[in-house]
Amino acid sequence: MSIKSALAGAAVLAALFLWGALYGQEQYRKGYELAQAETRAAQLQAEVRARLMEQRLQKEVEDVRVNYQAQLDVAQRAAVAARTDLDGLRGKLAAANDRVASQAARAGYALDENARIAAELRNVVGLCAERYTELAAAADGYRGALGSLQGYVLELRK
Repeated sequence: MSIKSALAGAAVLAALFLWGALYGQEQYRKGYELAQAETRAAQLQAEVRARLMEQRLQKEVEDVRVNYQAQLDVAQRAAVAARTDLDGLRGKLAAANDRVASQAARAGYALDENARIAAELRNVVGLCAERYTELAAAADGYRGALGSLQGYVLELRK
């Protein structure tokens, strides 16, 4: 073997080695860029899913809030109506007590005692009506809270 052929072989071998190193480096760079692109795509996809989930949960919370507010409005209107009815009953009781008192003064002692008892009974009925209205308002509040919690749980289960 001559030196020329050895040098030519060494040059070919060096060229092949250099070409292999450059080709491998290029393949490594392409693989790295592909992995980065896949990672970015996965991150974007995860962000989109997270945004969609956040929007869905926010909508559920808003739906529960709107539903609770509607129930609260209904309960408040019922409480106002009950308060109006109670005030009307109190006015009627006061008018009845006044009529009884004026009639008792004219009728004498026996009727006066009966009128006093009737007035006391009317006052008891008035107190019962007032207490019943308070209990109804409290029950409406609890019913509204329970309904909103049930709605929230149902939304979470979807």
